[in-house]
Amino acid sequence: MTALIQIENVSKFYYMGGETIRALDDITLDIAQGEFVAIMGPSGSGKSTLMNIIGCLDVSDEGLYVLDGKHIHSLKDSQLAEIRNRKIGFVFQNFNLLPRLSAYENVELPLIYRGLGRKQREPLVLQALEAVDLLDRRKHFPSELSGGQQQRVAIARTLAGDPPIILADEPTGALDSKTGVEIMDIFRRLNEQGRTIIVITHDRQVAEQTKRVVRFRDGRLVH
Repeated sequence: MTALIQIENVSKFYYMGGETIRALDDITLDIAQGEFVAIMGPSGSGKSTLMNIIGCLDVSDEGLYVLDGKHIHSLKDSQLAEIRNRKIGFVFQNFNLLPRLSAYENVELPLIYRGLGRKQREPLVLQALEAVDLLDRRKHFPSELSGGQQQRVAIARTLAGDPPIILADEPTGALDSKTGVEIMDIFRRLNEQGRTIIVITHDRQVAEQTKRVVRFRDGRLVH
């Protein structure tokens, strides 16, 4: 497997009330193409800060981040936005679905932003909904779906753009344990199809369903 994500000596600082908070402290981590990784730690451990850096939502104050051969620090904001649009799919704890749009329309929306025409969008949306077993619920609105179904719509929305990397931030946090296992099974299937999956979690049981666990505490890599 080729190295897809290379993080070397990365640190991130925040300044609060005249005090410097070191959110990440000299992190070095490689994630290979096709890996299924959990980044695990308690609240405030730095795992979400690292996710934001990996996802090109933020940049580090020190160190080097290379994504698929590109040095992220040398890129402009417009180039970072293009990477997020093409290479990285995000799945969040609270689903982030638009309540007035159907499941189909929620999945379709990012493709509209990409400028794809209706004939191009339709097969991508249907394929993504089928991948999460929700084709029969495509006309339902979020309020008509269970929490697990809403999360599957959110995953389908990510899949429609065909990103090679999926970053999932506490994707089972708002779900019961049985539904959480079902969501992790979807990520496992997507990983078997070749996607790189990175799950941010504080839950040991969720982390153990991945193939590799990276542990954080107080901004440092401990395992």
